[in-house]
Amino acid sequence: MGLMNTMRTRMHIILWILLILFIGSMTVGGLVGGADIVNQLFGRVDISKAIAVVNGEAIPPDLFFHQLDHRLEQSRAQGVEVDDRSLDFERERIFNELIETTIINQQIAERKIKVSADEIYYELVNNPPQTLMTIPDFQTDGAFDQAKYLEALRNPQGDEWLPIEDYVRQYLPRQKLFNELRAGIHISDDEVRTEFTLQNIEYTVSALIVSAGKFTEDEFEPTNDEMENYYFLNSEKFKQDEQRVLSYVEWRKAPSQEDTLLAQETASDILSRLDEGSDFAELADEYSEDPGNRAPDGSGRGGDLGWFGRGQMVSQFEEAAFAAGKGTVVGPVQTDFGLHIIQVRDHRKNNDGEEEIQASHILLKIEMGPSTRESIRSKAVQFSFDVEDFGFTEAVSRNGSQLREVPPFTENVAFLPKFGYLPEPVKFAFSNGLGAISEVIESDQQFVIFRLDSVITAGMKEYGTVRNQIASTLRSEKRLTGAKSSADELRSKLRNEESFKALADSDEKVQFVGPVSAKLGSSFQKIGRHESVIGALLGAEIGEILPPVETSQAYVVLKLEGRQDFDESEWEVRKDVIRKGLLTQRENEAIGNWIRELRENADIVDNRKYYF
Repeated sequence: MGLMNTMRTRMHIILWILLILFIGSMTVGGLVGGADIVNQLFGRVDISKAIAVVNGEAIPPDLFFHQLDHRLEQSRAQGVEVDDRSLDFERERIFNELIETTIINQQIAERKIKVSADEIYYELVNNPPQTLMTIPDFQTDGAFDQAKYLEALRNPQGDEWLPIEDYVRQYLPRQKLFNELRAGIHISDDEVRTEFTLQNIEYTVSALIVSAGKFTEDEFEPTNDEMENYYFLNSEKFKQDEQRVLSYVEWRKAPSQEDTLLAQETASDILSRLDEGSDFAELADEYSEDPGNRAPDGSGRGGDLGWFGRGQMVSQFEEAAFAAGKGTVVGPVQTDFGLHIIQVRDHRKNNDGEEEIQASHILLKIEMGPSTRESIRSKAVQFSFDVEDFGFTEAVSRNGSQLREVPPFTENVAFLPKFGYLPEPVKFAFSNGLGAISEVIESDQQFVIFRLDSVITAGMKEYGTVRNQIASTLRSEKRLTGAKSSADELRSKLRNEESFKALADSDEKVQFVGPVSAKLGSSFQKIGRHESVIGALLGAEIGEILPPVETSQAYVVLKLEGRQDFDESEWEVRKDVIRKGLLTQRENEAIGNWIRELRENADIVDNRKYYF
């Protein structure tokens, strides 16, 4: 009875953990609701009831935000600060999880996959959820005790197992679905043997490398006709999504003179306390804002910097520290990091006769205070009032502001040049018409007001804008073709008994490598690791000079000098493990590709823009 009471007491914790596992493995099952039948019939869904619609099935916003809130609570409980970037990351991750879960559940329904009570019981007996295995009541000496677990499972005292049964009932259909997908996947003996060879057999090669980079661009300048033909024959490469162009005025965030004075006052207070006999290390732990002053357990390091020589610190810090005598305190010294109060604890000469000092410091950062931030923001707000009164261009002129431009960008970006991660202006640009003016937007470094200046429609990029890109591509292709021709000639000469090294010495475009040895699963010195090289060597005979093999921007002529013998006894020991690893990899790839294809072909309505 005590065990069952313990389970009931802890059930809310168990349920939360199971829910996390449930969501993490994309198994929300029946939690995903459906759209109103009338709206489905007419292809309409009330956006207040659906943050997304997948093949006509609605994902309720409550489900999305419930999971988001819980995920954020987890992060905060672990001491992780939730900023705008991490918030957007979690939103994106949960949204994708729910989309894929809905698609999988639709496949389960379409295939009429069911689970019986016997199957649920079998799963609980033979594959208990990991969370249950960590409950102390099911453990002996800290390890999971199968007998204790089965005793509790077979002798329920109430309804304590129902939530766990529900959890298993949700994930088993997905497991059965994936087992169906795995059923047709097999690994042949030849594949296992090849993988064993890649991991264990050492190959020795000599090689001549002909790099395309050794050929000058002038030798392969494309003609106008070649570039125009490339443009029209490769139109898919030059398609572009709709883009927007913004101009903006910014007000940079920076500490004011008042902020500097506040830091200096704190430094003066610290120096006064030191004069009165306070301990430097204790003051460092109390005041220093150097992240390095915190040990992993959260305790302070007393500002200790250890021993260091010249050239290891910024110049202002170094000059003040090395000029001070043993046992003295200097500062405050201002650097880009802030104000430093430095205690020089000792001087010495190292083994090379160079001077070193042992020091501690207290760092006081000079940071923008709340009043400074508000003062800067108020300038941006005043500018927005001027825009309302006089228009954007006149406001720029009246305020003496500098107008800057953001290069064209698409709707799916979150990083903007000079701003970094800042999704707000992207959302603004694709939600408004030409000439629209944004509200004041705050980034890490500035306050900004944007104007939407132009819209670049989707379609092919104009030839003039990609001409240089095409020219560069054709030059690279021509140089690679030149490298191939040169490599073909080298192979012919090698087959006529000329030596590798002699051919390399006679041509500055050719590099000789060898003999070098490596397993095919790793990398050959100077050649690298390339699937083309692996494929060529797997089928080669010892002493064979292989046809030129293309690598990244080069062609390589290889000669197989030697190869370790295949160890049949080791193969017998390892083949089953290798087969299992290959099978797992192929199964995961197959399931991933299957889900990806279903998602690409799904009819998905994304309503997130109405929610955030």
